[in-house]
Amino acid sequence: MPAVRKKYSFFYRIYRRLRYLRYVKKLRRKEKKEYELSAREGSKEHRTIAKEQLRSDHLAAKQRRIYDRQQKKQAKHVIKLEREQDLSNNAQHYQAVSEERKALKIRERNYRRKRRKRLAIFFIKACLRNTGKTIRRMNPARIPVLIQYLKYNRRQIKVLLIICIHSTLLFTAAYLLIYLISLVTSAIAGVFFDYHSIIYFNEVFWLVKPDQWYGDSVTMIYSSGPVAAGIIAVFLAIIFTYIHTDKNLTKVFFLWSFIHGFNAFFGSLLIGSMFGKGFGYAIIWSYISDTEKVIYTIISITALILLGVFTTKSFLISANTYFPKLERNRQKPFIWAQVILPFLFGNILIALVMLPKLLFYEITVSLTLLITIVSIAIAFRYHPSLYFEEETIKVRLSMKIVLYVLAFIFLYRSILGIGLPVG
Repeated sequence: MPAVRKKYSFFYRIYRRLRYLRYVKKLRRKEKKEYELSAREGSKEHRTIAKEQLRSDHLAAKQRRIYDRQQKKQAKHVIKLEREQDLSNNAQHYQAVSEERKALKIRERNYRRKRRKRLAIFFIKACLRNTGKTIRRMNPARIPVLIQYLKYNRRQIKVLLIICIHSTLLFTAAYLLIYLISLVTSAIAGVFFDYHSIIYFNEVFWLVKPDQWYGDSVTMIYSSGPVAAGIIAVFLAIIFTYIHTDKNLTKVFFLWSFIHGFNAFFGSLLIGSMFGKGFGYAIIWSYISDTEKVIYTIISITALILLGVFTTKSFLISANTYFPKLERNRQKPFIWAQVILPFLFGNILIALVMLPKLLFYEITVSLTLLITIVSIAIAFRYHPSLYFEEETIKVRLSMKIVLYVLAFIFLYRSILGIGLPVG
């Protein structure tokens, strides 16, 4: 009996120990739940306090903004009243200053007009005087020699005249094509901003009110044309590299086209940076500093010079259409007939096409090509003689080129003279 009681007392102690551990576990679980509940309530209370604080801060900031706005409005009203009071008190003084300023402008305008007239008269007199001196200094005995020289070299003069006509027409057609692409690209860029426009032969006329223009639209519209011309010039230059040895006149058209394309970009960048017109509107609205404008100007001039240097050999190689070889003593008259004279006569023909509305910006951009032409006129002196295929070439005026170019000019002027609406 004592052994059994001792045995049961042992199991009973284990049972009581297990019940105690379970009780401690329940008690700890209950304490844990109470702690988590209190922590949750505390964090909820903190979040509520933070939200209330944030709401009060927002309300205070809003009231402060309203107060500042009212103060600015009141200050503007006070300034307006003071300005009106000043204008009413000093009306006579301001009127006298305005009249004096108008009189000064009229005086300056009259002075400039008089000065231009005097300069024009001076230049006309100087030209007439120099012409008279030249005529008086002419030796009549050399006239037969001149006539004999023209008769002896009439075939060469005829060939150079044909080269000049071909290159002038292709120069004009290439310029009009690149210029048309630039106009169409600008008009299409305006469509993205819901702007309506009419494409004319010399400009894009925008049917937009002044208050509807803003920075992004000005930047995109006035930069899209030159950028598109530059991109197309790259593709035309790639095409020209594959056909630069052909003997047809298509390569001359592609050559002038990519030159006009690069000039449309770098020339517009140059003139826009200097005068703030055309591409310059995009530069101004991009908030570019004067230092960056000077950098753009230097880059544009350098690019136009390099364009002339790298295209000189291409112009010389284009002589394979007319000659089996181009020796060094014949390179100078060929460059005059293929490059320099077409640039002069081509710009005159373009000006006639654009009449009666010649825009200063477009004229200056077209004349920036003079930098490239001067580079070509200098660089060709350092090239050796060129020899092509030994065969007899008959140089004739291509009536097909003449008719195609004149038809393109006629269609360009007649269709765009009416106007092409876009948008």
